[in-house]
Amino acid sequence: MEALTTKIDEISLIADHYLVKAKSINNSYFNEFLEVAAILKTLLTKKEWEFWFTEKMLVKQGPFAEKAFIQNAVETSVVRFFGEKFPTNFKVEVKVNPHNDKNVDCQFLDSSYKFNIEVKCSDFVSKEKIDDTDAFKFGTIGRPKDRGEEAFKTISSALDLGLTQQGKDLIPHLHLKKMDNNLKDFLESAHEKFNPVPRDNEVNILIVGCDDYMDVQNWMNYLWAPKGLFTENSFSDIAKYSNVDMVVFTNQYFKHSKFYDKRVIDCWSIAKGFNLISSNPHRLKSKQAAMKHFIKLLPNFSKELERYTIPGSLPNYIMNPTKVISFIKDNLEKKQNKYLFEEK
Repeated sequence: MEALTTKIDEISLIADHYLVKAKSINNSYFNEFLEVAAILKTLLTKKEWEFWFTEKMLVKQGPFAEKAFIQNAVETSVVRFFGEKFPTNFKVEVKVNPHNDKNVDCQFLDSSYKFNIEVKCSDFVSKEKIDDTDAFKFGTIGRPKDRGEEAFKTISSALDLGLTQQGKDLIPHLHLKKMDNNLKDFLESAHEKFNPVPRDNEVNILIVGCDDYMDVQNWMNYLWAPKGLFTENSFSDIAKYSNVDMVVFTNQYFKHSKFYDKRVIDCWSIAKGFNLISSNPHRLKSKQAAMKHFIKLLPNFSKELERYTIPGSLPNYIMNPTKVISFIKDNLEKKQNKYLFEEK
């Protein structure tokens, strides 16, 4: 990997480039990158590897596109895991839908099963802008009939009155950015790439890169909260994503974004990340055996989360929308001493 390091040295003036920064501060993020580069070199053709290195990892002269790099790094973390684990007949950029020229990110085989993987990741720009604003922030779980507007107005008026009575300046009231439409778009985009003729031994999987533990909770709610995309009363047309058999949420966006401000390790593979798997109840075919096989292949906490009960006696409809958060903080970190986002 000496030649690769030399290439990165050649862009050292691009100080905000993640790889330049990681190398300059001797962060483990850089050594992990060298590992993934070596692994991909054995899996990809020379042309594919050079494209990945230059165009996806942005090792070239020019402004550093942080969000594009993170999205490609999330994809790389997924491709590395499955390619390293199942190198025989592993492929990237595979056409599986005979009716168009769109490719899935990778495909691998195990036993008698074939798995098609599509990776998506939001840039989180709008969300982060709101998160960084000094304001009262309001969010809803699921899709209530009025989107929570009546409650928003009532609470906002009370907060403004309280500040006025204290002689303090008013601050903005903002809606937290909901990304359920992003997930809908991810599902529909993946749907178009997968073969519309389902086979029992072929599973189509969408993997979504998520941010911190609260963000993972939000994405789970986009699937399962009232009118969520995997519920019976989905706010969207379920036929537009029925080719998707499973969705995986992974905390890979968190692992990569601003890594230098965090205590993160194992950034370049989903093997030791926080992964949750959901099967699409609206999928075209059952595929139970193949899907159960996939669940065994990818380390995940779905079964543990399912068995977990939040301490207390509140009804499930109140506790379930925060179950992921409680599971991570109370169970994994506090009780099991497992820190899958930042090291303790």
